[in-house]
Amino acid sequence: MPVTVPPAATLPTRSTSVLVPLMTALALSACVPVPQGAAFAPAGASTLQPVTGAQAWWRGFSDPQLDALMQRGLTQNLSLREAQERITEAGAGIRTTAGLNLGLDASASRAGVVDAAFTDSRAAVLSGTWLIDLFGQNRASRAASVALRDQAVLASDAARLAVAGEIAAAYIDLRYTQEVVAFIRRSVDSRRQSRGSIGEQFDAGAATRLDVLRADQRLAVAEAQLPALEVQADRAIFRLATLTAQSPDALRPLLNRGGAVPHARFSAVRGISADTIRLRPDVQAQERLLTARAAQVGVAQAALWPSLTLTGRVTAPGTGSTTWGFGPSINLPFLSGGQNRANLTAAQSRARQAWFAWQQSVLEAVEEVQGALAAWRRDGRNVGAQQRLVGISSETLDLARSSYDLGETDFLSILDAEVELLQARQALAAAERDRALNFVRLSVATAGPVAAR
Repeated sequence: MPVTVPPAATLPTRSTSVLVPLMTALALSACVPVPQGAAFAPAGASTLQPVTGAQAWWRGFSDPQLDALMQRGLTQNLSLREAQERITEAGAGIRTTAGLNLGLDASASRAGVVDAAFTDSRAAVLSGTWLIDLFGQNRASRAASVALRDQAVLASDAARLAVAGEIAAAYIDLRYTQEVVAFIRRSVDSRRQSRGSIGEQFDAGAATRLDVLRADQRLAVAEAQLPALEVQADRAIFRLATLTAQSPDALRPLLNRGGAVPHARFSAVRGISADTIRLRPDVQAQERLLTARAAQVGVAQAALWPSLTLTGRVTAPGTGSTTWGFGPSINLPFLSGGQNRANLTAAQSRARQAWFAWQQSVLEAVEEVQGALAAWRRDGRNVGAQQRLVGISSETLDLARSSYDLGETDFLSILDAEVELLQARQALAAAERDRALNFVRLSVATAGPVAAR
């Protein structure tokens, strides 16, 4: 039966049920000659598989333009390409831990003396060195290298997830800003019409100078909001250009047409599986780092003991005869014992640091899920309330205009109603933006690796 994390209101802030096996193994690291990586991995790590259902969570927005940005960003983002190179580097580290080193040398020379014939000399030398893994140093070193390679892969997955979240957030901010700009421009047009009407009435003696100034004031306030919002929209485009590794000019034809804040087709779940949190790539990366640090403890422990190396050499000279040599050598680390013990203490400390870092990553993951779920549950109520407010404000403006035409109220009522309607529309757009951003946060907090498409 899968373990289910309780809802945000009752989710425990510190759960150690999956941490105990790891803590026990780490405590025994000083007693075990060669710690194995699996012994230091949290329980169940070898059987869990990455989450696949949430890999393309942004498709919940049903927004083709966002899909296109994701397609570009997850394949061309420079930080992600750098992360891929780190995987290559870490993979190369595995090959350097092999116990056998082979070498092949070839030489040729020609020599002679005055009034004598020249002689040619050619030789090929094949040499090999094999480290006998008496105390598991080489095995532990390879285990550490494999774990570090795995960590690089998972760190790349975490980076993809983060970049996808940033692209979605920047796109949502852009659409929110464009929507607010559209509201304000419509409000500016409406206020200009109102200003024209009150100006005509003032000329006819049916309005006061104060009415004219108030209309001018409301118009100026609306116009003053536009420049800052336009700069904000430009910054969102610049951010998207950076995340997708292209120029802003290439994005403008796609994004300048504007659009509404995207709405995700998603129903909040009541709880999040504990395995889902464990399968976050950043948490898994910390697990693999802990495995590597534990294996490095084994490397440091093995360095306290003698090491045996077998060396062989075969020489094939050009004369046709072959010579060879083979023999062992032993290294007794008595003179460097103090340094080796210090290295062991440092390795054990690094393993404990990795253990604490893994615990912290789990707690932070739980916190992120708690916050995202709580916000998502609240967002639906907030959007509904703001929609009702927009409807009431729109009806109020219509009634104010009708009452003014009938002479039942003054012009200030129209100006106030216009301001309130604009504020209500802006608040609704902000609520929709928050709902979309919280969907992104929840998806990033619970999703598995994001595959480049």
